[in-house]
Amino acid sequence: MENVINSLKHFAQNCDLHDRYKPEFALNEDIKIPGAVQLNNIDNNYKKQVELKRILHEKYKENGQQYDLDFWIINNWGGISSFKRNQRNKNKIKKFKEDLTKGKLTKDNFSTISSLSKISSFMNPNEFAIYDSRVIYALNWLILTRENQNGFKQKYFPMPNGRNKKLSDFNMNTILQIVYVDDYNENQDISQKYIEHKSCYFEYCDFIKSAAKQVYGENGKPYELEMLLFTIADQEIFNEVKNNLKITII
Repeated sequence: MENVINSLKHFAQNCDLHDRYKPEFALNEDIKIPGAVQLNNIDNNYKKQVELKRILHEKYKENGQQYDLDFWIINNWGGISSFKRNQRNKNKIKKFKEDLTKGKLTKDNFSTISSLSKISSFMNPNEFAIYDSRVIYALNWLILTRENQNGFKQKYFPMPNGRNKKLSDFNMNTILQIVYVDDYNENQDISQKYIEHKSCYFEYCDFIKSAAKQVYGENGKPYELEMLLFTIADQEIFNEVKNNLKITII
C-alpha cells in the first residue's frame, strides 16, 4: 500500500496530533489505575492518551483478565454504553482475548470489533490498534483513491458500525457499491472486495504497525497512526469525499 502510506506521510506532516487529537476521558473512583493523579495533571489530550496506554499496558501485564478495566475502557473511555456488563459480554471478551493469540476472530466477536479492539489496544499497544469506524472509513477512502484509482488491486477493510453522522451520511459501503456497480451486472459478489472478517483485524494491525514506522520513523507506534486516521477522518477525508464524489445518472 505504498500510495496510501505516501498520503499518510503527507497528512502526518500537516496534522499535529498534540493539537488536533481531541477525545477526552475522565477517571472514576471505581477503577484503581496507578498514576491516575499524574494523568489528571496532564492538560494535553494526546499526551494524556499516550500515558494512559502505558499505564494500562503495565496493569494488563500483571493480569490479563480484568473485567472492571475491560468494561471501563469500552463504556467510559470509549463511550459505548450499549456494550452492557453482563455474562454474555464477559464471555465475549474472554473469547476475544483467546482469539488474539490464535490470529483469527469469530464472526460474533468481529460484530463488536469497535468495542473489543479498544481493550486489545491497551493490553498491548505495540501490537494492536483500535478498529474504529472513523479509522476504517479514512483507510478505505485512501485505498479507493490511492491504490485502486486505476483498477482494483487492494481489498478493503469491512466497515464497523459508527456513530459519526457526517461519515454515516456519506456511507462508505454505499460509495464502494456505486464504484463497483458493474460487478453487480456481472453477477459478482462485491463482498469479495473486502478482507474476510476472520483475518481483517490482524491484517489491519499488521498494516498499522508497519506503516507507523514508515510515517513516523523507526520508533513510530501503532496508536500514532490510528490516532492520525481517526483525526483526519472528520475533516481532511470528509472534505475529499464531499468535493470529489460525483454521480452521473444517464
